[in-house]
Amino acid sequence: MTRILAAFIFIVSTSISLAASLKPSEREMAVISKTVDYVFSDSFVQAYMTAGQLEDTVSGRPIYHLLYASILHAQMTDGEDYSREKEFMSHIDASTKALDKWIDRNPDDAWGYFFLGSVYGYKSIWQGQKGSWLKSLLSGLKAKGRFFDALKRDSRLYDCYTGIGSYHYWASIKLRKFFPFLSDNRRDGLGELKLAMDSSYFSSKAAAVGYAWALLNEKKYSDAIKITRWLGEGTGNGRNALWLWGSIYWSNGNLAKAAESYGLLIESLERTPNQNNYNLIFCRYRRGVCLYGLRKYAEAEQEFRTLQSYSASKEIRERHKRTYLKMKEYLDKIKKARAGKG
Repeated sequence: MTRILAAFIFIVSTSISLAASLKPSEREMAVISKTVDYVFSDSFVQAYMTAGQLEDTVSGRPIYHLLYASILHAQMTDGEDYSREKEFMSHIDASTKALDKWIDRNPDDAWGYFFLGSVYGYKSIWQGQKGSWLKSLLSGLKAKGRFFDALKRDSRLYDCYTGIGSYHYWASIKLRKFFPFLSDNRRDGLGELKLAMDSSYFSSKAAAVGYAWALLNEKKYSDAIKITRWLGEGTGNGRNALWLWGSIYWSNGNLAKAAESYGLLIESLERTPNQNNYNLIFCRYRRGVCLYGLRKYAEAEQEFRTLQSYSASKEIRERHKRTYLKMKEYLDKIKKARAGKG
């Protein structure tokens, strides 16, 4: 009897081990989705609070650390303030360590590979933002590999295509400048981002942002506008959508719409505390250029004068060195235009 019971326990425990998965429960999926919604509506405090409700009972809490890192990355990028790098990397490292251990024990779990791919994806983006392009490429390759590992185990885990599509598209753009013999995977990347946008569990908004920026880069303005409109409707016109609106109209030469979009961005940014003014300087400059192009010289000058009034650190001024130089050129043009009228 003891042997039979032991055998039964072994069979049950083995079946549980084989079936172990990091796939979020219905409640956990709702928490993640709500967190994502808060991030894309620029409500970072609420996002952190909601993420804290995640019942991540796995050793090392890999999903919680990944979710926290994703919020922190979005917040730093939104504010162009990367001073919390150590905190961000500590969560990335903690999630990586826990996920590596999980996959060692559960090599058939698609979700384990998906989450690990996501960690490497954020690491790649961060390294790119810091200018470490080789490190970014290597992390991006690791991310892509883990996403494909996930899809081999669950072909319907469409969230993976957000990372794969982004890699295929932007690697084709960046790398083929230096290695023209490499394959051009831009079309694949666009299709994969569209698939992720349409079919993901909780990555639709992230995929939409990536898809819209790629379409803009392709100068497919009408398609980019459709995606941005969908994103704006789903996020209360959060800043991700506003940045896209401004960039689309700036790129296609619709100066009036671009000026309006950058104006909305300025209003949104000015409601956000603890600004380092990097983004406000950028938006004021672009809005001023648009207004100058529309021959609204007084309004353009006001934008440039407001830009000049912002306090900015030495680092921000250095990053915006060209912006300040171009602004002075436009102020001179405005002065000459007014003199010509007189």
